[in-house]
Amino acid sequence: MHRSTSGASPHQASGESFMTRTLITNSTLVTMDDEHGILPVGDLLIEDGRIAAIGTDLASSIDRSSCEVIDGTNLIAIPGLINAHIHMWQTAVRGFGVDWTGIEHHFHMQTEFVPVYTPDDIRASEYFGALNLINGGITTVYEWCHGNRTPDHSDAAIDGLDKSGIRAKFIHGTVKTLPQPGQPHFSEIPHPREEAIRLRRLHSSDDARITLALGFLGPEYSPIEVCRQDFQLAHELGIWSSAHAHGRPGKVPGGYVGLAKEGLLKGRHNGVHLNSAKDEELLALLDNGCSITATSQTEIGSGGREPLIRRVQELGGAPSIGTDSEANTSADMLECMRWSLIIQRLFNNIEKARKETVEAPASTNAVSRDKPLPPRINPGSYDALYWATMGNAKAFGLDHRIGSLTVGKSADITLIRRTGVNLAPAINPVDAIVSFANPSNVDTVMVEGRVLKRNGVLVEQAAAERAAVDLRRRAERVIAESGARI
Repeated sequence: MHRSTSGASPHQASGESFMTRTLITNSTLVTMDDEHGILPVGDLLIEDGRIAAIGTDLASSIDRSSCEVIDGTNLIAIPGLINAHIHMWQTAVRGFGVDWTGIEHHFHMQTEFVPVYTPDDIRASEYFGALNLINGGITTVYEWCHGNRTPDHSDAAIDGLDKSGIRAKFIHGTVKTLPQPGQPHFSEIPHPREEAIRLRRLHSSDDARITLALGFLGPEYSPIEVCRQDFQLAHELGIWSSAHAHGRPGKVPGGYVGLAKEGLLKGRHNGVHLNSAKDEELLALLDNGCSITATSQTEIGSGGREPLIRRVQELGGAPSIGTDSEANTSADMLECMRWSLIIQRLFNNIEKARKETVEAPASTNAVSRDKPLPPRINPGSYDALYWATMGNAKAFGLDHRIGSLTVGKSADITLIRRTGVNLAPAINPVDAIVSFANPSNVDTVMVEGRVLKRNGVLVEQAAAERAAVDLRRRAERVIAESGARI
């Protein structure tokens, strides 16, 4: 059991400091940091919400009475996982429409559900969705919210995120409902400038726990005139932006290549999906300091081509992964790592099979004592963990604050209990986590040093149970009012 000498609350409002010391002892530390690598047994000291020291014998020189002590025996410490792309506002209709195509999903979400979603529905979805992420060891989420049809919806979404205690980048999108007679199509409407300015004033700090980004239509869904206004708005406000794209011909000729020629790509932009994009379009993003995020499960489920992990890496970028819609895909990043790895290996093997010109030898004859072992499978488990930590931190320029267990970075930490019947003996901690772990193995979760899950139970467990009942009621009302068929 953990011993706590601190009476601090589990979370505070965004931007407030948290004055305490926490010492994690005798844990296996998977730091994702080049200096420390993996420490089989180590200690980690947290001061004022940041990692203050990492070593193999810190405990002997620290006064334990001055801090909370977490006995890390049988625990594996990793950087808090990051979900780089999700629509958590859809949590109220989780599990609805798993068999829909992408077009069906867009129609039902935007044309049926968005018009009947209230601000309180958004708040409840974001809060409950965030608690689910925390339960699974996720400490940061990039929430792409395009169900916010009014400013009240946006404020409620941010409030739900903040209340949960998670670190979040709220990506302010726009709804895409079918226009009424006489109204312009959503593709012709620039991002609402005054609303973006209002939100930026409210969330002016880029160092807060809750930060702001803008979710654009992008070059596939809006013409160049709209793209000019949108990207210039983000540059003016000094914040990140993101857009969905598939890499197929869209509103702007050449897609991101066209935006690059216009001088609109100046870094701080994240493209999502882009499965069908040519290398030229991917390089237009990467060469201009932008990032690309894959959501392998939903992309394959909806008939997409190879998710952009291998290609991004080969072109010099850092792969980034997310889960996408809460309506049809689990938000579990442990599962996301696993599936992203398996799916990428599948495409690699398909490509390898295409290139083979001779029959492969039988596996029993392929290796002997006189021959070297064949190379290990690529990508590997460590790569997958990197995608979900440092890769996802880099996706929105947060790798200086999160993504690794590094002295000076925020104490966003997940502790995995290695004694679970599905996980033990966990001899190789990375292989065990990526291939076997699930949220039940997550023992402790911290954001900025604040404990949000302890001893395998959410600090807000009672509130989560009440929220689950409330969300069921909201889901039934949303579905009934929308006219959608179950």
